[in-house]
Amino acid sequence: MSSASVRFFIITEGDEILRVSINKFERLLKGTDVDKIERFAGKRVRAAEIGVRLENRKPIEVIRAIYHYFYFNENGILDKDRLRNDANIVSTAGISPMFTQKPQDNIINAQQEFAKRQRDHTVWWKPNMQLERNILDASIDEFKCKRL
Repeated sequence: MSSASVRFFIITEGDEILRVSINKFERLLKGTDVDKIERFAGKRVRAAEIGVRLENRKPIEVIRAIYHYFYFNENGILDKDRLRNDANIVSTAGISPMFTQKPQDNIINAQQEFAKRQRDHTVWWKPNMQLERNILDASIDEFKCKRL
């Protein structure tokens, strides 16, 4: 029986890969003092969201990978407002100009281009080849990593 799952990871400044369980991730999204991570207080942290295909509940292949940032406030609580704002930037960057531009003779709507630039510099990041290989292997249980 085949199905899909999502794996979440946080990558430290030293390129250590930390697996975040779905339960822990959901608690981080609630953003309470109970679910803070003091280690990341006031920091922008690299994260990865990896979609995997499961066969008999075992991960067998990666079907997508998204590399983005998490921002934590000075108390170590995930900044949900920033997360929502980043999602809006990604959405705006990906919307076809046909839907965002109104016909005007001599005015160019650069909103999508600005959003793409912002997305590529402040929302998404690109791992080097070795780090990406380790993250992808960790997502299918072929690379050992610690849990957050």
